[in-house]
Amino acid sequence: MRKIRKFKVAIHLKEILRRIKLSGIDGNAAGFALDSDIAVFTAALHRAVEPGVVYELIEGRSMELAGVPHGDMSSVCAVTLGSKLEGEIAKISNPQALAIANIIIYEFLRTAITFVANLVEEDAKKEDYTAEGWQILYSPSFGYGPEPKFLREAARIDTDSARKALGALLERLNAGKIGVKFDGESVTPKATVVFILPWQRKKGKK
Repeated sequence: MRKIRKFKVAIHLKEILRRIKLSGIDGNAAGFALDSDIAVFTAALHRAVEPGVVYELIEGRSMELAGVPHGDMSSVCAVTLGSKLEGEIAKISNPQALAIANIIIYEFLRTAITFVANLVEEDAKKEDYTAEGWQILYSPSFGYGPEPKFLREAARIDTDSARKALGALLERLNAGKIGVKFDGESVTPKATVVFILPWQRKKGKK
């Protein structure tokens, strides 16, 4: 198991602004007349982010005990933005501002997931494998905006299998070290994604 706490989640402000404009959210109604206002809001949310990652390569048939489909080698990963962020969101009452916060938080999550996936890919390359085709066990659904495309279109483990597997896999990852817990129904902190990255042997390698 590899644990990384307090890694840096970059602020991709241009991408956040682009997604907000595409969403059609009324920035003025949210209290943000200028892009600089959104930048300040984004920075405030970013200060509340306390990211953590745990991941582990699981080989052979051991994941069958968790009841999820898998290949011969797969990395199981949990990434979180921490619980402090939820307190910041609770202070926001304006629905339009909440919708913008939704876009910002998901962009933070996308950045964190990409960071983890790149680490796993580096490990896989050392063994002449690639890590691709990630499968989601859990991703958050906030009540103040839609799920983004990168999560909507990702492959998912079916809900019943995921629920049965999450407890065992998070225990194996010792996810409590980054504050991630599963109570049998939901994962906390809410801004957490748990996923599997299957390893595929590179073409031409035996």
